[in-house]
Amino acid sequence: MKIERNQGVAWRKVGDEMIVIHLARHRIFGLDGTAGRIWEALSEPQDIETLEKIAFEGAPKGADIIDAVHLFVADLANEDLVDVAGQLPKAERDENIVDFPRIEWREELQQFAGMCQHVPGQHPACNQNPGGS
Repeated sequence: MKIERNQGVAWRKVGDEMIVIHLARHRIFGLDGTAGRIWEALSEPQDIETLEKIAFEGAPKGADIIDAVHLFVADLANEDLVDVAGQLPKAERDENIVDFPRIEWREELQQFAGMCQHVPGQHPACNQNPGGS
């Protein structure tokens, strides 16, 4: 099974947080540090085992990191941020699952084109003049 980023997203690391924007759905997401490292690894398609290894670094001893990664990837897929080729393993949340990696917050973007403020080079959507002149 391979996991890869959806082509319709833009992202940028801001401090310790990864900010991901789904351009077509006008939604913005904040990923925690572990989720951000997983997102960076998705610069090319990855298998779930590689993502588990990334999340395992720095995880508390005995933490159920495997199910946490499966739930996180399922959350990304549900938000249409990644494409998953194949079936994700079934994972259920229980008291042993750590609370990372995760999407820490998500919001609707209002007036997306106006937010770009015509800043060329940020993303193709921002290279267009939102005011039309």
